[in-house]
Amino acid sequence: MIELKQVTKQYGQATVLKNITLSIGEPGIYCLLGRNGAGKTTLLKSIAGYQNITSGSIQVDGKTITTSTLDTGVSYIENFAKHFNLPVRKLLRIASEVNPNYDDDFASEMMERFELDGKKKFHHLSLGMKTMVSTIICLASNKEVILLDEPVLGFDAIMRVEFYDMLTESFQKHPRMIIVSTHIIEEIAKTIQKLIIIDKGSIRFFDTLQAVETKAFCISGLQKDVEAATRNLNIIGQDAVGGLVTSYIFDNPPEQTASLEIQPLSLQDFFIQMVGHKGGVKR
Repeated sequence: MIELKQVTKQYGQATVLKNITLSIGEPGIYCLLGRNGAGKTTLLKSIAGYQNITSGSIQVDGKTITTSTLDTGVSYIENFAKHFNLPVRKLLRIASEVNPNYDDDFASEMMERFELDGKKKFHHLSLGMKTMVSTIICLASNKEVILLDEPVLGFDAIMRVEFYDMLTESFQKHPRMIIVSTHIIEEIAKTIQKLIIIDKGSIRFFDTLQAVETKAFCISGLQKDVEAATRNLNIIGQDAVGGLVTSYIFDNPPEQTASLEIQPLSLQDFFIQMVGHKGGVKR
């Protein structure tokens, strides 16, 4: 279990995480979404024990996480992760030697799937292949918590599909908590079970994809009709053009009528409405 209680992280006068309380108790593949600068990387690094928080507490399986925690039970790979400039196969072997639970078979299988040259040194790899090596090491660690920060950076479309397949296979082989931070929203939707949205250092949403599919809608029509239909609903955004209004809701939708157009929101549109800002003001 990952348990965050009133977690705040400040860098000087800037507050990057704001009083976050969050509990993740079940194995699953979770997607962490947020705009650039929303606090995604800071949140993941704090859970991994790569940095200390300013206030609050973080626990993983009952163990308090700080930079002095010897074994956090967390494997974390950030984007542009660096390794010693050694041949890929030697890097994987070193990873297995320092971790008795390391899954050699999985790592070797993934090396073949992604056609990684085991003799090539790390610094000679493309950005995508460097990221893939880091991700394989992270997943093969068999830690109970896996944190992947923008793991598809540098991947082409085919590599991204293969990555999502690898993620699913890794989870099926060893169910645990895997949190993936990404900007490519629709592609990962088929892989994840739950969604976490962070905005300006605060958690804006934490629920299943099924909840988005059954409660996220846009309702369009004349202003008076839309206002009447959505009066008691949770409105997350609104657009208006002339006398026509579109309200975006996260709630049980009203009944369809001739005066209203009701459409489900895609995951990307839902995310945009949850964190979208115009002129610095939440819509």
